[in-house]
Amino acid sequence: MSDIACPIECVKSGCDDPPDFVTKHGAWLLTIVASVSAMLGLVLTYFMKSRCKTIKTPCVSCDRDVLVLEPAEVAVVTTSET
Repeated sequence: MSDIACPIECVKSGCDDPPDFVTKHGAWLLTIVASVSAMLGLVLTYFMKSRCKTIKTPCVSCDRDVLVLEPAEVAVVTTSET
């Protein structure tokens, strides 16, 4: 009986175990994951709005057909309160 350190040694739910990494640093991990996701979203949005035909980064390379915008197809609507 003297070698039992915790009364509920089998369950370990009542003993004070140190928290794991995610429990201890959850807010910090969420901040890092959200920041990286936001940066990736900004880069992908830039790629979508870009008029470049070839886009090359260290990780991604893309050749695409850019839609040609004819001046006759553009309709400018202005509203003025005079």
